[in-house]
Amino acid sequence: MQQVIKAIDAINRVVGILLAAMLGVMSILIILQVISRFVINFPLTWSEELSRYLMIYIVFLGAGLAMRHNNLISIELLPELLSGNKRRAVIILVMIISIIFFAILFKQGIDILSMVKMQSSPGLQLSMSIPYASIPIGSFVLAINSLAVILDQLSNKQEGEI
Repeated sequence: MQQVIKAIDAINRVVGILLAAMLGVMSILIILQVISRFVINFPLTWSEELSRYLMIYIVFLGAGLAMRHNNLISIELLPELLSGNKRRAVIILVMIISIIFFAILFKQGIDILSMVKMQSSPGLQLSMSIPYASIPIGSFVLAINSLAVILDQLSNKQEGEI
């Protein structure tokens, strides 16, 4: 179990580095767009589109990291009322339901890729399968991090820790 958790955490480190790089590129692009539009009076036609696609990937990948560290917004009334094994069971049940949802999202994301592969984006002329690939990639990262939470719950000796 610990080896699986370590492997997921190693993937998360790579995802975190990728997220930082994408956020940096997106920030630079937005600054360049503002300067080119309002100072030079020559807008970059492609920067807004690329920034939008980077933001989509940042949201999907960042949600996976937030899932791992229990930083997503959630209603925790029931787990807070319970203790010990009951609390752990509720957390595991919620994560199992989440994994089922992410598996459906993954499948639907793959299906969408086949529909949009022939379309291209207006500014960059990229295949639209590139931005839409964020759906299955993000759902995969969310699912493996949900699995890591389950494994943490199963291996924790202390009551109800996440």
